[in-house]
Formats: sequence, C-alpha cells, structure tokens
Amino acid sequence: MTRIVNTVQVLRDAGDICDDEVSAATRWYRDYVFAQHGVVEADAAHPAETERGDVHTWMLGRGKSAVRISDVKAALGLCGHVRLQMMLGQEMSFSAMARILYPGDSDSRARMKVSAQCSFLLEQLATFYRTRTSKRKQKLK
Repeated sequence: MTRIVNTVQVLRDAGDICDDEVSAATRWYRDYVFAQHGVVEADAAHPAETERGDVHTWMLGRGKSAVRISDVKAALGLCGHVRLQMMLGQEMSFSAMARILYPGDSDSRARMKVSAQCSFLLEQLATFYRTRTSKRKQKLK
C-alpha cells in the first residue's frame, strides 16, 4: 500500500474523508513529487509492468505530471493549490498550516478551519479526478 500523508490519515480516521479522497490525495502527491523532484514512488499495488524509458521519455512523463498539477490548480484555484502543497507536498501538520494561514486566530480555531478546508478540498480533488476520467472515457466511445 502506498504511504498516506499524516494529515490525510487524520482526516480519514476522523471519518471526514473516504477512500476516494485518499486515492485522490495519493494521485496528486505522486504527480507533484514526480513533477517537482523527478522521483517516482513505487506502488506495491501496481508494480511497473512497462519497460524503462530513456531520459527523454522520463522528462516527457515528468512534464505530463506537471501539466496534471497545473490542471488541478486551474480547476481548484490558487488557494486550493497552496493548501494541497502545504498538506501533501510539504507534509505540514494542520497546526503548522494554521499558524501560516490564520495567524490572528486561536490555535484551536485556526486548526479547525484548516482541517475543514482540507477535507473539503480533498472532496473537490476526488470529484475533479472522477470527472476527468469520465470525460476521457466518453471521448474514447
């Protein structure tokens, strides 16, 4: 099983998100890490069944990951993108995010706001991926 970022696991354990949102977070995280750092995380559930490419196919794949991240950013907006980066890309805790996003609020209130926003954002992300996949399937028909 793929590693789940702590904040995503907390939301899942609280019942705020379901498997679809966890899968969407994992998908976004993998694209983000590949696009930003050129690293591909191995997935035990889906072992690599294709041949390894050369540097050109590697960079084309990395570019496609960057485009997918840009598509999510365009769909969810800059604020959503920043929160995804903080939560998944930088693996920040809700408390750390709250201190940055809501410096004037009490710690508990700010943390609650961030937690709610992140669960809602992951729901939107899951919907984005579902919609994108269904549109792609319709094009193939």
